[in-house]
Amino acid sequence: MLIDEFQDTSASQFNTIEKLIKYWQPNDGKTLFLVGDPMQSIYRFRESQVGLFLQVKVSGIANIKPSSLLLSTNFRSSKSIVEGNNRFFQDIFPTHEDIYQGAIAYSSSQSASNTIQHQAINFHPFSNDQFVDEAQTVLDIVESTLAERPTSKIAILVRSRTHLVEITPLLKQHNIEFESLKITPLKDHLLTRDLFSLARALMHLGDKLAWLSVLRSPWCGLTLDDLLVLSADDSQIIYAQLTNEKTLAKLSQDGQKRAQHLQACLQAILDNQGRFNFVELLTFAIDQLGISRSLSQADTLIKDQFLSIVNSCEQQQSLDIGTIKAALDELYAPSETASVKLMTIHQSKGLEFDTVIMPGLGRGARNDDSPMMHMKEFADQSLLLAPIKSSLDTNEGQTYTYLKFIEAQQNKFETMRLLYVAMTRAKQQLHLLGHVNQNHQVAKKSLLALLMPFYQNVFDQIPASQVPAETSNQAPPLQRLKQIITPSVKEQELGETLEYQQNFERLFKSLLGTLIHQYYEQGLFDPSADNIKARLLEIGTPINEIDQWQVFVLKLLNNTKGDPQFEWLFKDRSSTLVEAEFVTDNRIIAIDRLFIDNDILWIIDFKTAEPLADESLDQFIHRQQSQHAKQLFFYQETLSKVYNNPIKCALYCPAVSQLIQITH
Repeated sequence: MLIDEFQDTSASQFNTIEKLIKYWQPNDGKTLFLVGDPMQSIYRFRESQVGLFLQVKVSGIANIKPSSLLLSTNFRSSKSIVEGNNRFFQDIFPTHEDIYQGAIAYSSSQSASNTIQHQAINFHPFSNDQFVDEAQTVLDIVESTLAERPTSKIAILVRSRTHLVEITPLLKQHNIEFESLKITPLKDHLLTRDLFSLARALMHLGDKLAWLSVLRSPWCGLTLDDLLVLSADDSQIIYAQLTNEKTLAKLSQDGQKRAQHLQACLQAILDNQGRFNFVELLTFAIDQLGISRSLSQADTLIKDQFLSIVNSCEQQQSLDIGTIKAALDELYAPSETASVKLMTIHQSKGLEFDTVIMPGLGRGARNDDSPMMHMKEFADQSLLLAPIKSSLDTNEGQTYTYLKFIEAQQNKFETMRLLYVAMTRAKQQLHLLGHVNQNHQVAKKSLLALLMPFYQNVFDQIPASQVPAETSNQAPPLQRLKQIITPSVKEQELGETLEYQQNFERLFKSLLGTLIHQYYEQGLFDPSADNIKARLLEIGTPINEIDQWQVFVLKLLNNTKGDPQFEWLFKDRSSTLVEAEFVTDNRIIAIDRLFIDNDILWIIDFKTAEPLADESLDQFIHRQQSQHAKQLFFYQETLSKVYNNPIKCALYCPAVSQLIQITH
């Protein structure tokens, strides 16, 4: 059995290993090979315990006591880097090891290289939160290094992704190509934001902010003045304004052209909602708007990743804004390969670079919270826990205080190892950048605090009166396609009927029906006026029609409550299923409501249709039966393979308070 990175083993992993080797016998041919460097144990947030490495070294594991072999030759770094790190960490690391506190003594290395470089390790001091100056220095180092050695591999290592805030835009501004490894959250990337706005706009016609964001995005690019014109009119949704000649006339000439371009691109998508999957419509919208033509390789990967998320949500029948947002939360934007790499120290572990730049060393770590219950599992598999003091106690309990001390010590020693991991990634050049406050004090728990004994005299030479450079608050420049190409309208193919081609009015009625379904599903028959208004806005109801449709929604809900069939129809039965989904012939069907009553399985489909002008109730009932019989008979056939009960199908139409049974 070979286990690498053994220094980062957790207690549960250790227990598993013990159980696997517990019954090994001498001379049975089995071997155990554990590889690790305890000075590089930096994964406490994953429950790793470096004390387990020390414990095995002293006492063994299970019935095995491995022989210890210490490797001390460094094949990565130049002699100057290795000897420099030896000088630092012989003083930084503790002199004695401690299993419980996670203290690791330093073990010096010898370089396999005899290369000695002048100023292999450089320190750049700053004062008073001069992060902009730090970023400029990082840029200068990168540019000079690439000028001298164009093929050099450079890493900018930070303790936290937020420490790159000032650096990333500066590198972009000076056209420095860089690869960011898990640095930019996917949800924060500008392209992702634009795609997310487009998805929101197509899903919710009344989402004003989403539509304004789409109009501002690069593939439309309206100016702020034109956006103000569209946002000022609350009588119509944004999409409706794009076809309103009076509204368009108020826009600039360029704005009119771009607004009409967007409307022409999205018209076919909105007309075909319900005919295709949403991810297909979104993909078509992206192509129509010309987004794909303007994307880099990295941006294309982001687009594909976003569409994959939308497709996954849709396949799981959970397509909504919240689900898409949640799926984006844990992902990072991909990046093109480049010789300059931006990453956290944790991500750099195991890697090597010709030049390593470490900005932000003066930034402190967040303060440790006091948990309600302190619990600590130690390397010897013992468990100790203690609660926080009550409001009546003056001081913490001794056990709780001890556990806080152990936690603080383990954090302190791991911070030392984190600095060691970062500084040992360098092969030829190492640049350290850090700042102190205006009183020349270094932040507690910062990496610079560990290096301060070596560089205190450097900071003494910096005037305390320095003030941070002011940053510009100018709005970012408008990015947009220089040339927009509006696709030609495809003529309808021969034989294709308009029954699938939903116009705006039919789309709205469909969304309105979905809203009533959702109220039924939630059992919400007395929603507040504000609730109804918010939901109507969400589906794209014009402001000046809100009252009209609010009355309509309330009418349907009141009709339902007042129906003599209400108690029977919405009775809480153990057999009741709402929005029940079944798969048949690779097709998913969703049934509004089904339940078993008196051994009969009832399939109920809700319809918000109203009688036409001069249409009698009998004529309306006959029309509904004719239109939906085929659909309900298909449901009946599908469920007959699942249930053994007799099956009856019915439509419920709240507009006329009628339960319409469908029979052969």
